[in-house]
Amino acid sequence: MSNSFPKNKFLEGIFEPCQSEYNLDNLNVIGKIPSELNGTFYRNGPNPQYVYSKNYHMYEGDGMIHAVSFHNKQVTYQNRWIRTERFLAQQAAGKALFGGMRDRMVRDEHAGDCSHNTANTNVVWHHGQLLALNEGGLPLVVEPSTLATLAFTDFEPKLDRSMMAHPKIDPITGEIIFYSYLSPTMDFIYFIADAKGNITHKEKLNLPFLSLMHDFAITEHFTIIPIFPLTLNFARFMQGGSIFKWEPECGTHFAILPRHGKNEDIIYFNDASCLGMHTVNAYEQGDELILDMVVMHDIPEGAEAFVDDELSIPGYLTRWIFNLKTKQMGMEKLDIMNMEFPRIDERFTGLPYQHSYLASSYHLKQPYYLFDSITHFDAASKTKAVHYLGEDAVPLEPIFVAKSPEAKEGEGFLLFYVYRKKEQRSDLMILDAQNVAGEALAVIQFPHRVPFGFHGCWVQANK
Repeated sequence: MSNSFPKNKFLEGIFEPCQSEYNLDNLNVIGKIPSELNGTFYRNGPNPQYVYSKNYHMYEGDGMIHAVSFHNKQVTYQNRWIRTERFLAQQAAGKALFGGMRDRMVRDEHAGDCSHNTANTNVVWHHGQLLALNEGGLPLVVEPSTLATLAFTDFEPKLDRSMMAHPKIDPITGEIIFYSYLSPTMDFIYFIADAKGNITHKEKLNLPFLSLMHDFAITEHFTIIPIFPLTLNFARFMQGGSIFKWEPECGTHFAILPRHGKNEDIIYFNDASCLGMHTVNAYEQGDELILDMVVMHDIPEGAEAFVDDELSIPGYLTRWIFNLKTKQMGMEKLDIMNMEFPRIDERFTGLPYQHSYLASSYHLKQPYYLFDSITHFDAASKTKAVHYLGEDAVPLEPIFVAKSPEAKEGEGFLLFYVYRKKEQRSDLMILDAQNVAGEALAVIQFPHRVPFGFHGCWVQANK
């Protein structure tokens, strides 16, 4: 398969689509693969089959999952497009049928009532299912060994609306907490499902306004929903405006409610305008809730969302502290390095934690979303260790894999893709999470490019 694409920065270099589906073994490995790695690293991201116009944005490509499996120090790789309704319709038509945000979401007449869902943002494991997520659509089940697309997920009762892309899984109860907001109905529905996928809690929340609500956080007993002023409004869009609009006068708000709470239980905290895409973690400390998040603080006046591709803004590791008793709030920047795509040892989701791992910019160069290093941040000492990869390399989101179920927090490995600019191909790197600045334990070399992607997960073989 070989399709031509219009000239667009999100279709070049690290963003250039991979137009083949591979099954690879006998990959070249530099170093030694740790014997403790026994499972699969799944990574999802946008990889357009066809592109409607030169207005394409990187958020809009068809989902493609890349899977690297480890067994007895051996490694295999495969990648597959997620066969959404949209993908299959465009494959049958032999052309793009769906315009993006900057094409006013137009649809070719051959699209019919086909869903626009790309399933391109995240992939998570819950109730024995590998779920491909995009916050504008229903989650899709992917067969974990072949990456075949199976069906919409079997939550019970069935979901009848979109599911956001960053659900939280409680490491103790196995509950999955999520919400639905990207819907023409312009409402916000909060969900909890148990470890078996049974929806046990559903509540409509009347928030001050809807916005790009890409991520949130949980603690042992509470849910924290950040509301940043990148507002969402379908009515505005239908009248010729933008779906998302930066409105700093709306301010930033945090809706906090008990895990199984109702709309009337929400406590609000308010702050100056800023924008965060990804939370790191949150936890309880006496009467206080601590939320760590990557935040863009310096958004220029008059900024327009998804209009100027040359505009990029650094993100800083930031902490908010909410006192539920006094209703006071404090905020501080934890570091001044540009960082994104934070991950933790997810056995500590919602609990007191020490270690986080992020893609970062050792040398601060635009655009800020193309990184050159991986950083380990120690929240206890507020210090960091940096693994700099050089000017020729672009690392993507690191994921943490514990050495064993009993291992201490941070005792394990970091896995992440690295794009090699000159060679136009990618590697998978493995670092010791307790020595991030040190030499890589192993580098798995691919003959092809793994394009820029978003989020992934590790699934242990015995699951």
